Amino acid sequence: MEGLRDIKGIVEVADNSFYYFLATSGAIVLAVFLIGVLIFRRKKVYRMQEKRKVALQKLKAIDFKDVKQSVYDFTLYAQYALLESQEAELKRLLHDLEHYKYKKEVPQLDSVILKRMEQFVREADRG
Repeated sequence: MEGLRDIKGIVEVADNSFYYFLATSGAIVLAVFLIGVLIFRRKKVYRMQEKRKVALQKLKAIDFKDVKQSVYDFTLYAQYALLESQEAELKRLLHDLEHYKYKKEVPQLDSVILKRMEQFVREADRG
């Protein structure tokens, strides 16, 4: 019986594989989320740039012979072509243009307002 050895008790083995799995899964989910946010932002910026380009083209193509329609078009497209530095100027300009919107018969555009509108378009195009 000397060749026999005692059977030892069960030894607990530290198994952290579940925690590693959770940490890896969490990191993957976080990475996918961050990539999704970056893609969404990039598409949003791209869409805004495309809207701005289209609005600038439409602003440049406004025909000021039909005063009422040109004022409505300018009001619509100027908001998409707006630069942050032009917000105050656009508010003043839109306030001055309200006189031309809501009447049945409107006079010709004032030359000062027309120049301000053209200046706005030039600045938006440069920006």
